[in-house]
Formats: sequence, structure tokens, C-alpha cells
Amino acid sequence: MVGTKIFVLRIRDIIKVGAIALAGIIVLGILAYIFMPRGSAPEPRTSTALYNPGTYTASIILNDRPLDVFVTVTPYEIVAVEMAEMYEAQRMLFPLFEVMIERVSNEVLFYQRADIEINNEFPVTTGILQQAVVAALDQAILP
Repeated sequence: MVGTKIFVLRIRDIIKVGAIALAGIIVLGILAYIFMPRGSAPEPRTSTALYNPGTYTASIILNDRPLDVFVTVTPYEIVAVEMAEMYEAQRMLFPLFEVMIERVSNEVLFYQRADIEINNEFPVTTGILQQAVVAALDQAILP
């Protein structure tokens, strides 16, 4: 006997399937967010030199004493961004500078330019360090 088939759907089963599907979509969204590349890739090297090779210095005045930021460049890239040893008084009054120079250095070396936006919870400290890096790179740029 071929007849009409009746399917009984329980609301409990529909809610379970919907919850599992929603959880799967959320997990896929989180995985996509985690593995998506951030920012733009560094620009490829050009055949002409960008910098005059060497180490260039810019000073920041903290607590009436200078603090030097060193930027080392080759003709085609930024090689290192470092900060001179801080005086004990500077270290006590400005503890974030030693931590933030590492973050600024990593970003400058990755993007190969100093005018980058670094999102963090210490924008003033980061801004001061970036200005010093920009000042040192201005000395290195070929005319």
C-alpha cells in the first residue's frame, strides 16, 4: 500500500539541530578570524637604494636627560630599531618605554616603515617612540 507518509518533527529536535548548526557557524567564524592575515604585506624591494647605510640616532628627553633611539639601515631595508640604556631615574618614571620599544621595533621591521599604526593601550608612549624612529629615518633617507 503506497500512501502518504507522515513525518513528526518534535520542536526539541529542531532546537537541538539549530543550536548545533549555530555553534558550528560560530566556530567556523572564529577559525576564519584567527587564521586571516592581518595588515598588508611589506612592499617588495625596489632596485634603487632607499637609505644611506648606517646607524642613525634620534633623542627623546625624559626627566631632563636624553634617551637615544638607534635605527640601523642598509641601502634597501631597516635592519634594527634599538633604544639606549635608560638611566635608573628614567626607568623608574617611564617603565613602559623598554617594553614598547620592542613592539615598535617589531612593527617597523615587519612593515619596513615608521609611519604605521600600532593599536595598543599606551598610545602616548608608542607615539613618542615612533616620532624618534621617524626622525632617525629622516636622516637616513636618500635625497
